[in-house]
Amino acid sequence: MDGITDNFYRHMGVYGISVDNERLLVIRKILGPYTGKFDLPGGRLESMESLELAVKREFREETGHTVKELKSIGVSDFFVLWTLKNNTVEHLHHIAVLYEASVDSGEQVVSVGAFEEQDSKGALWMSLTNVTPDNSSPLVLQAVDWIRSRTLPVVSGQFDYRNKC
Repeated sequence: MDGITDNFYRHMGVYGISVDNERLLVIRKILGPYTGKFDLPGGRLESMESLELAVKREFREETGHTVKELKSIGVSDFFVLWTLKNNTVEHLHHIAVLYEASVDSGEQVVSVGAFEEQDSKGALWMSLTNVTPDNSSPLVLQAVDWIRSRTLPVVSGQFDYRNKC
């Protein structure tokens, strides 16, 4: 193989962008290439699960919030290099189906539960002005761009997180 495809993985997931008073609902990521960064609530679909149900389930599991309304935004993708626990580099193609997700920011939320694949250490409402490439995943960066411009990037981004987690 050519080195790049030796350790290639494609991940497709659904994610929600929830905004309230210039604040974005984000999770603290504890697994994967965005460990230690803020990320959007969301993830992969379970068997026989629709996109809509997956976003609602992921929001509940990762933030404790109940989604009241969903609006489709579109799809974005980007490429990430990151170092796995065994010190090998993975080439990840991340495809994200994005939704605008309305939640009640004042809702009394349930605590985020722990289970084997849980990748959220809880959620917070983060001011858009505090989002930086150093503290946030590519999804959060794209969400802020979408909030400001109402457009998603057409060109795939490239992010290098090798030995940065």
